[in-house]
Amino acid sequence: MKLIFAFVMLGWLFAACKNDPPNQLHHDPNYTDVYICPMDCEKGKMYGQPGKCPVCHMDLEQKDVKLEDLNRAKDSTGVK
Repeated sequence: MKLIFAFVMLGWLFAACKNDPPNQLHHDPNYTDVYICPMDCEKGKMYGQPGKCPVCHMDLEQKDVKLEDLNRAKDSTGVK
């Protein structure tokens, strides 16, 4: 019985110590992260970093946006 237990423990030990590389999510280069107000107080205004909405003071939420859409939004508002 002790021998079986020893083999089981060794098998578990080798399985636990397996040196597989961690799963890494690859970020799509066509998207970027922006931060927006969950209440949309400023009608679609986006921020480049986390923080609080200057109007309602709620935490800004992270959102993935296509770079193409972000550039289109900047062009339509005249922001450079």
